[in-house]
Amino acid sequence: MVNRFLETGIVPDPWKSQIIIPIRKPCKDPLDCNSYRPIALSSTLAKIMEHLIKNRLEWIIESRGLLAKTQFGFRKGLGTIDSLAIISTDIRIALARREYLVAVFLDVAAAYDNVLLPYADDIAIYSSSNSMDEISVSLNTALYYLGQWLSNHGLSLSTAKCKTVIFTRKRQIAQPIIVYEDQQIPLACKFKFLGVFLDSRLNGIAHIDYILKKCEKNINILRALSGVWWGSHPFSQKLLYNAIVRSHLDYGLFVLDPINKLAFNKLNKIQFKCLRLILGAMKSSPTNVLQVECVDPPILIRSQYLCDCFISKVLQLSSHPLLDRLNELSEVLGSNQEPTCLLKSFFKFTRLPHPIKSYPKLPLFSTSFAGLTFTPVITNLGLDKQTVGANTKFNQIINQNWSDYLTVFTDASKLSNDGCVGAACWIPKYSISLKFKCTPKSSVFTGEAIAILEAILFVESHNIKQSIILTDSLSCIQALQANPFRSKALISIIFQIREVLCSCQQKGLSVTLAWIPGHMGIKGNETVDVCAKLAIEMGSLVHFKNFPQDLRSLAKTHLRDSWNVVWTESKTTKGKFYSSVQPDIPRKPWFFMFRNMNRWVSSTISRLRIGHACTPVHLSKLRIRDHSMCECGLDEGSVAHILFSCPKLLHKLYDVLPPSIPRPLNVQSFLMLVFSRYVEFVCKFIQCNKIKF
Repeated sequence: MVNRFLETGIVPDPWKSQIIIPIRKPCKDPLDCNSYRPIALSSTLAKIMEHLIKNRLEWIIESRGLLAKTQFGFRKGLGTIDSLAIISTDIRIALARREYLVAVFLDVAAAYDNVLLPYADDIAIYSSSNSMDEISVSLNTALYYLGQWLSNHGLSLSTAKCKTVIFTRKRQIAQPIIVYEDQQIPLACKFKFLGVFLDSRLNGIAHIDYILKKCEKNINILRALSGVWWGSHPFSQKLLYNAIVRSHLDYGLFVLDPINKLAFNKLNKIQFKCLRLILGAMKSSPTNVLQVECVDPPILIRSQYLCDCFISKVLQLSSHPLLDRLNELSEVLGSNQEPTCLLKSFFKFTRLPHPIKSYPKLPLFSTSFAGLTFTPVITNLGLDKQTVGANTKFNQIINQNWSDYLTVFTDASKLSNDGCVGAACWIPKYSISLKFKCTPKSSVFTGEAIAILEAILFVESHNIKQSIILTDSLSCIQALQANPFRSKALISIIFQIREVLCSCQQKGLSVTLAWIPGHMGIKGNETVDVCAKLAIEMGSLVHFKNFPQDLRSLAKTHLRDSWNVVWTESKTTKGKFYSSVQPDIPRKPWFFMFRNMNRWVSSTISRLRIGHACTPVHLSKLRIRDHSMCECGLDEGSVAHILFSCPKLLHKLYDVLPPSIPRPLNVQSFLMLVFSRYVEFVCKFIQCNKIKF
């Protein structure tokens, strides 16, 4: 249908009309027409056609390199953080050289009438030098040419919203005169660029104050949805916290590192406040314990993790402008100066023992358009993990339907976390095995994809007319089935597989892919598994490089390692009881596994695990009560007494717990049950006895 419209040039009239809904800008005069943003509702079918055309135009522009390297908006694989990282690194370089860096932040008038993305109208022009006169000349010249370009394209700047910021640590500063269309652009000590406040000293104080104001409003939403004994489940609260609070703490923070320590502590307090609300914990609860109980890492460690993820994405583009700037910053930064978050991540990956695979442009745009739109032939053999006699049934299926096809088995293996990955292909008809060795940082997914790629290359190079490639990697099959234009994971090997499959089709070679269950006794799969293990030691080194998609998992490993170090050191002074209940950082919070409990039950369990609950013993320590005796009057009101021996219990603990749980229990072993299938019995005991701590 779309092709017919494009061929004839006739587009249905309903596709040409839109419903315009004006939405008023915050704090603007409702009687002024300029106070509204026009939002257009278009036909869904028209949007589909627009996306099809957009994909083609985008591929042509990017594959031919028609856009400037410094443009990051509206481009796949790039975004606001790229711009922020570049400008912040340039500022750090200027500060390290004791130079001025003057930035002019520009605002395009009525830009939101033409775009859909936020920050689309944010433009920065900057220059650095020891001489303020040189900076003024270069900026004024750039603004003159920019003004001509905007005028030719029917755009203009809103001069009232434009600002000039001088980044320097010098106290006596000459004032530059920056002019646009005979109007001087005013000076400011800070400016919000792409959602991040950049202040003249780049210490992050202005941005942290901005984050605090936004987060305080959203914390009230968490307060309104639950108290200690009532309200929403902590699972829901944690998801809401991630969306409305942690998202503000995450965005752009690492580009400002190193940040003023006193200001940064305010962000930590925001995190602690939210975690207490999620758990229903007491104010006296140790902060390091709150983080582990909610599995929410310290902000500084998470910020470094996000920076690692960003740099791992940047490193796949050899032409990215940030890479040269980071190299320059590493040279000019003094030995006594703390490296930035960006530099730490850059060193972490570039100093790995094996090189990183990089490309001049994104793999999506290095692949032919025919390869991107090609649909791989993937078949279902009707086998699964529950199939009885898998090898016999597999042989029957192959003999009945694929007897004329060359069967090629592929597999990958990794025997240890620090070991290399082996990838292999096995062709039973010719008794040929192909083995490839990948770096220790590679994932099994990468190995599986390499094995599939090499199998298809073998088929193409030997001009085999009909072949079926059998893999036990369902994730690789799903990656090949995904729409390459909509997929967030732009994995180069998957694009290479698509390209080679398309080439095979054009040459008249029929290549079919199929998934088979692994380790189910299928002879060819077992043989290729042995070959993959052998490839770890004796495989070809043609793919012995670190692939960008594997660096992201390395970032997660560094996150957990860094957090474990902090937790191990801090638990010796804070959270000693909790460390006996939870010695290691869990993968997920315990309350994620049991989402049907009452709020007061989850709060009670969390308080018991943390070791700060409203028991008589703890309240007497806080001097809230003048004695520590239990209400029964027989013993001190400790957690052990209340759980195991208090006569006021309506139902004894051992009567509620199933006999399969070993006896006797102590407080620690009882509280460890929340990570087992017995968590519902723990909740039942607390609920039956109406225990509230």
